[in-house]
Amino acid sequence: MKQFCCKTLVSLMLAFFCCIPQAVAQVSADPGDEFYEYAQSWKSRGLVTDVPPLRPYPLANIKAILQEVIENGTTRDQERALDIYSRVMGKPYHVSMEGDFYVKHTMEETDGGEKSSSDTDKMIALYPSVKGDFGFKDDFVSIGYSAGFAISNATDTDFMPMYSNSLHDSIYDAASVGSADMFLDVNEAVALGRRNLFVQGGVYRSGYSAFLNEGLALNDSGYHSGNFSFTYLNGRFSYAQQISMIGATSSYDGLESNLVPDKMMAFHSVGYDLFDFLSVSFYESSVYGRRFDFSYLLPVPYMVAQGIGGASDNLAMGLLIDIKPAPGVLWETDIMCDDFPAEDFFKLNFDSKYRIAARTGFVYTPADSFLERLNVNYTMILPYTYSHWQYDSDSSASITASTVNYQNCTNSGVLIGSPYGPNSDAIKFSVDFRPLSRLRLSIDTTYIRHANICESLSDEEAMTYLCAPKGVYATDGSVNTHSMFANSKSSSGRHVESAWDSMNWLNQEHVQYTLQTGLNVQYDFKPSKKGRRVSLKGGVCFEYVRNYGVAGEMFPGGSMENVKYNDDDEVESFVYDGKTYSVSDPDYEDSISKIADDFRRQWAEQLTDRLNMYFTFGVSISF
Repeated sequence: MKQFCCKTLVSLMLAFFCCIPQAVAQVSADPGDEFYEYAQSWKSRGLVTDVPPLRPYPLANIKAILQEVIENGTTRDQERALDIYSRVMGKPYHVSMEGDFYVKHTMEETDGGEKSSSDTDKMIALYPSVKGDFGFKDDFVSIGYSAGFAISNATDTDFMPMYSNSLHDSIYDAASVGSADMFLDVNEAVALGRRNLFVQGGVYRSGYSAFLNEGLALNDSGYHSGNFSFTYLNGRFSYAQQISMIGATSSYDGLESNLVPDKMMAFHSVGYDLFDFLSVSFYESSVYGRRFDFSYLLPVPYMVAQGIGGASDNLAMGLLIDIKPAPGVLWETDIMCDDFPAEDFFKLNFDSKYRIAARTGFVYTPADSFLERLNVNYTMILPYTYSHWQYDSDSSASITASTVNYQNCTNSGVLIGSPYGPNSDAIKFSVDFRPLSRLRLSIDTTYIRHANICESLSDEEAMTYLCAPKGVYATDGSVNTHSMFANSKSSSGRHVESAWDSMNWLNQEHVQYTLQTGLNVQYDFKPSKKGRRVSLKGGVCFEYVRNYGVAGEMFPGGSMENVKYNDDDEVESFVYDGKTYSVSDPDYEDSISKIADDFRRQWAEQLTDRLNMYFTFGVSISF
């Protein structure tokens, strides 16, 4: 790997002590606000009650939680709660200006380490906005909002570690401002009701589970959506139901440039605290499109509701188990099942089409300590989880280059659940310190494995992809790679047999290994008497990726010419490199094996090793 000179490296390390902003966000419409981290801590330590399962919370719940902590918490707890309370209740609006400066340096090895290259990119971004929270009638009605713009000369996710989502809801329909693009960046939530019974609606992000920004079903860092939810809390019992209007994209690549409406996601959960130290929640989610289904608004099992219309939606079920062995210690296990071959399971066959995402880990939030939060967890995403095929009509199982996918678990091309995607796993360690009341240090290390499931395809399946027209099937191993082929002469399609008969979880020859470690520093100046707040933050992240490029297309469609199909819509003959191949040829199997191996080899040859270094600096001022 090509080395930086010592002077350059030292300069970059010193630059870390410069800073980027911590936004003064609207709390009741932003599940990423720091309040929700503290709310989880206070819940784990038994300081607060009646915490809703879905984030964000209405203003009445936010105020009640803060008031409980102010009354019952330690000195440190009271200090944090009072600071958040003054920020939320000080006035109903804040005029905010944030400025970010990003630097990304990449070093890459190719040709087995014989060649190397490096590149440095920079991005400047501005985020002017007006935001706040306010309530009416003793907070029976409350509104949280943020209205502003995101202005930058590049895409922010290009300057963030892999598997990161944008911090802003602004990815579509930009206006040009000189050399920069300007997007609307707006979120809003309106709630009606009391602390234990309320409805909520608006356009905002939502999250579920104690692992903030890591939910398997709903990820706080995912792209915003139009939501309407109902929540009921009664002591040990909780129920929440939400229906979301999300964006559908191309079935092939998921690019937001092909964004269309009429895609929806329904979610509900029912939870019960069996003991003070043990709570269990069952949840379901369903992604579907091109219709509004009233049955998903009813408090009935989605498995039953979708069966009325043919059981064709992308339904998943999950179990969330929270164990609190000691105050401030939470062990949470989240298991979400997309598809489960019960017959194979009872036969003890574990090499089948299991579509499961799971996470288990500990969150430790001690009282009266400079250690604020310690999080250790493990996540696994089995192949084809979150993905789902989409046909052009109910009467014909056809898939074309213009097919829109209304059933995979993405919103405007962004994964709704775990950001790691199918055929992955990850171990994460993060720790937050607060050595001074207004200074916060965060250390984060994550190790991720990911492989392209298409490396496990049979030669015949590989040829089906290669013979298909360009832009019909994705073979990048992402959520866009699904387990069904088209069959224009049928309404049921054809199975990708390797996907239905085997699990193939991370058993591929080429696995992408990613190691990320980062350090962030945040300092919040004491608010002025007039309510002005200034925040500074700085961060550095080192990311090493071995076998970068695993997500490249392995068997691109359109590679064959003059493709002919039989009555079962299977390949009968094709032309490749000027030569005709037919299933009737005696050496056909050997021929397609050689062709498939050539494409596998070409795909493997483009894999590289890469080291990325990310530096972020900036300031945020609000009035």
